[in-house]
Amino acid sequence: MPGSQSNEATRTRATKTFYDWCEMTFEELEERLPNGFHDAEIRTISLDFVSRSIVVGMNLHVGKPDDHDPERYRPGTLRVVVPYLFFLEPPHPDYHFIPNGRPINATGKPVKVGQDAVVDRLLAVLPPNSTSYLFFLDDWNSCLYLAGGGVELSWDDGEALS
Repeated sequence: MPGSQSNEATRTRATKTFYDWCEMTFEELEERLPNGFHDAEIRTISLDFVSRSIVVGMNLHVGKPDDHDPERYRPGTLRVVVPYLFFLEPPHPDYHFIPNGRPINATGKPVKVGQDAVVDRLLAVLPPNSTSYLFFLDDWNSCLYLAGGGVELSWDDGEALS
């Protein structure tokens, strides 16, 4: 049937895209975003032990200096596939850490050995192909640590990350 080849090609592309995304690291994803995870906003965090995923609802800064709206944000969903590590430092007591109905301002960066002795011990036991990242939560003066087998991002408007 003529249409079956087209459907098969579409399924193959969709499957390949899924596996490509699952093999992506935080750093590779960060490079594909206009401003990386700089000045991101975290709306929600969900850890699902059964489906083995961490889902972070975010508003990502996608505006560039020459854009009509350089401060434009776009809502997206970050998914950590096969999570290995998830922990959140307590907020600093001198910061207003009680939720106020707004997203938490955050900036991301790769986790590097030597930043924290406890984190170093955790990183040492992760699989060698894992990807790890931290988000500094400006509003709380604390960090969210994530590590997993891979990451993927989808825009909440349904468009794929290009």
